[in-house]
Amino acid sequence: MMNRLLRRRELIVLLLLAVLALAIGTVSSNFLRPTTLINVANSSLVLTLIAVGEMFVILTRGIDVSVGATTGLAAVILAEALNAGVSLPLAIVLGLFTGLAGGTVNAIGVTVFRVSPIIMTLGTLGVYRGAMLLITGGSWIEQIPQSIKSMAAQRVLEVPVLVWTTLILAIATTIVLRRLKQARYLYAVGDNMEGAYLLGIPVRATTFSAYCLAGLFSGIAAVVFVAQIGFVPMQTGNGLELKAVAADVLGGVSLTGGVGGPLSALVGSLFLTAVDSMLIFLEVPGHWNNAVGGAMLLAVVLLDYRIRRSVAEQQRRARAQAMTQTRAHRPQTAEPVGAPMEEAR
Repeated sequence: MMNRLLRRRELIVLLLLAVLALAIGTVSSNFLRPTTLINVANSSLVLTLIAVGEMFVILTRGIDVSVGATTGLAAVILAEALNAGVSLPLAIVLGLFTGLAGGTVNAIGVTVFRVSPIIMTLGTLGVYRGAMLLITGGSWIEQIPQSIKSMAAQRVLEVPVLVWTTLILAIATTIVLRRLKQARYLYAVGDNMEGAYLLGIPVRATTFSAYCLAGLFSGIAAVVFVAQIGFVPMQTGNGLELKAVAADVLGGVSLTGGVGGPLSALVGSLFLTAVDSMLIFLEVPGHWNNAVGGAMLLAVVLLDYRIRRSVAEQQRRARAQAMTQTRAHRPQTAEPVGAPMEEAR
């Protein structure tokens, strides 16, 4: 039981986060107030949604560095639609469709034209950023209708509705990945693509769906972003693609594919956001955020590596000991009479 718990990266990260929170609480008790913790969770939503979408691609041993730009483009389309008088539900659908379309373009490039994922998504990153400039003329989108801003203001049990929605979405996605046979294909493709193909798993269709899901979750993140911020700056989504990858790796999603889940992305995103908030309470200059966050990421990954290696070594020794005991208790077979004489002949 203990070995199974230690092999869960999410648990290690959560324990470390709790220790850090208690340590910061001794310096500034305001950090441990419920309102502060709720604000930290609320601030992590956009990164969490993008990281969950990125997780699907990483599971198939790919990478999508355009998710931040996709989020920005979807936010622009959503805001422009609202300012043009489009109803809120239809504007949200347009934002989600924009994210899905962006992911579909990446999927076509990677699976149909066989372009390397990093090259394809780097290209679309530039295209989507350019599209944002063309649509907005390089200016921010402000004075967005209050209807979408009210989404972020609604609360249940003093917790924003968007926090509950994101948590439910992450849990539901986890259940689907564990229970739905077709969803398990993502893990099979990432673990062994050739083996998955030989087993009859539709490798290209599975990879295609992963990039589409990444785009769709980027669209959801855009909706949350516009609701929380209330305007769309031209820097929307900048740098979030790399931060999403870092959150996934921190939470336990393996870059070699086949390992991880939505809760991994959620925990990693929450950790990175909490570290940024801790630095504010410690009055550390903002330009140190990336350095400290990177150092924490390396520390957790190295710690997790040591723990996993220790657990694997214990399991190897246990298997070796069990095999030794089995051989010791195995009954010795009697040698047939006359065998040596026959061999001599």
